Amino acid sequence: MQEIFMSRYLVLTLSTIGFLAGAAPFAGALELEKVAGHTVEIQEKDFEKALIVDGRELHKNQIVFLNDVYAFGDITVLVGTSSGGGNACDGSPFVLSFPRSGAPRIDGPIDNCASVSWQVDGANIVFSTGNIPGRETERWQWTAERGIAPLASVAFQPDAASGWGNLRERTFTHPSDAFANGEIAASFKMVLGSDFQQFQELMTGVGSGQFKGDDFVGTACRPHACLDEAGLIFLSSSDRHVYVAWKPVDGKIAVFPSPVKDWPEKAKVELREWAKQWP
Repeated sequence: MQEIFMSRYLVLTLSTIGFLAGAAPFAGALELEKVAGHTVEIQEKDFEKALIVDGRELHKNQIVFLNDVYAFGDITVLVGTSSGGGNACDGSPFVLSFPRSGAPRIDGPIDNCASVSWQVDGANIVFSTGNIPGRETERWQWTAERGIAPLASVAFQPDAASGWGNLRERTFTHPSDAFANGEIAASFKMVLGSDFQQFQELMTGVGSGQFKGDDFVGTACRPHACLDEAGLIFLSSSDRHVYVAWKPVDGKIAVFPSPVKDWPEKAKVELREWAKQWP
């Protein structure tokens, strides 16, 4: 049996070293046999993975991993990931804790389809979704006393230190990346006015983007309804202006700024090609 040994903060075994060195959560899943005197196994059961503790099944799903292990005083804690498989949702974290007295406890998985990360905050663990344009960051806190409980959500904030100059780094791959840039997001607000929030949410949907020369072109649409509602953005590097086209539900394509004759020629070409979806 492979017993874990507690350091002052993290509980380390030889099998955790690869994960702590920076491997991705799924790639660096822990392989523990003995935790704080308890037997922990993940078994194949009815074509699913079952989390078995001391011979008792505590959780089952298509994919189950153990990712991190911590020690908080006399409590040993494992954080794991559970997934139903497929690509509809990311895996959701759960917490398996081992108090010095009493039976092991499981909290979660967190009921959320988005990607959830975690970090230690004192004797607690805080879980959160990403800082995504158009969405609030959802948060939860695990404590030994209460398990997993929701915290107040945090509104998205673009990176105030970023600006048009960062466009030259050519790191954007999705239109939502543009809304995370503080100066470029301000340009969108200027041209979209009261429509900014709704359009920003649309552009975090199914989409892609690419650089064409020094300019960035991105498109996105409403999931499962791309012909109902979609949008296009063109970031002009030379004049540092944004150009937007929006096909709303049951409406004609609107352009910002208007009229389209004032757009640069390269932006007009992208608009004409994109608009062919609605003859």
